[in-house]
Amino acid sequence: MRRAFCVLTALVAVLAAQPDSSAVPDSTSGAGLRIVADGPVRVAARLRARRSSRPLTVGDRFGVEVTVSRPRNVRVSPPFLEQPGDFVVTGQKAKTRYQGDTVVEVHELTLAAFAVGTVKVPPFLAAYPDVGGTVAAASESLELTVASVLPDRMKDINDLKPQVEYPNLLPVWILGGLICAGVGAWLGRRYWQRWRRKRAEPVPLPEPWDEALAALGALPVLDLIGSGQVKRYYYAVSEILKRYLTRRYGFAALDQTTTEIGREMKARRIPERDRFVEFFRRADMVKYAKLVPPLAEMEGAVEQARELVRLTTPAPAPAPGTAA
Repeated sequence: MRRAFCVLTALVAVLAAQPDSSAVPDSTSGAGLRIVADGPVRVAARLRARRSSRPLTVGDRFGVEVTVSRPRNVRVSPPFLEQPGDFVVTGQKAKTRYQGDTVVEVHELTLAAFAVGTVKVPPFLAAYPDVGGTVAAASESLELTVASVLPDRMKDINDLKPQVEYPNLLPVWILGGLICAGVGAWLGRRYWQRWRRKRAEPVPLPEPWDEALAALGALPVLDLIGSGQVKRYYYAVSEILKRYLTRRYGFAALDQTTTEIGREMKARRIPERDRFVEFFRRADMVKYAKLVPPLAEMEGAVEQARELVRLTTPAPAPAPGTAA
């Protein structure tokens, strides 16, 4: 079929170029064109030099120059491949020059090969009318090497992946995972915000009297007295009592002197004012006048401070329904 189509194309070209179409005999019947080697038409073909230095691979284009020489009074068709096989012509252009009574047509063809290895380009034919019918002149075949585009270790194209079985549960699992991740992120954010709020909230302080008694009980009395740190011992006890007065009665006893504390307690009518003032004055003598009290007095300072705290601790409220 392909050969018959090429022959028909050549005949159409010859008939179109012939002024008198009746002069060209019908050659469509039979096995094909008769090749005439010593006729008036000569066909020669050669490979054109490639611009690239890399090997020619499947699908790459290469050039072929086909030269057709004929007398002026003979009309010929453009050169064509009678049996293209694994080759296809992708482009063609021609130039004509005259040498006396001879017309030389140079055809520059662009071809592509789709076979691998050492292959041969079939002869190019040029059809023209003769006395016995339509004949053709043929060129010699051309030999070239075509490399494969597949890697050496790749034997064939990989098979396609099998079809996904229906129903495909992968989208459902992905959606479920995204939902779980969103819920987890929301719960984590709520827990983190609650933890931040809880951390930012101030820790409630114990009652002033409970705090003072706990601080006095935690003092290492024997260690401080035994190591001679009398000033540090009295300073710690007096600071605990001043903090107790500050929290218990709401004035800045920590920042006041003994005289100022006495005036403030008198103005507020705080009980046990004289005993507090007397304790602070005795502590000032130790801290600033380098007084060293007897051992029994030093050991009893903590108990004296506890007594002052207990005497000023408010009485617990009576239970509901109990008579006053």
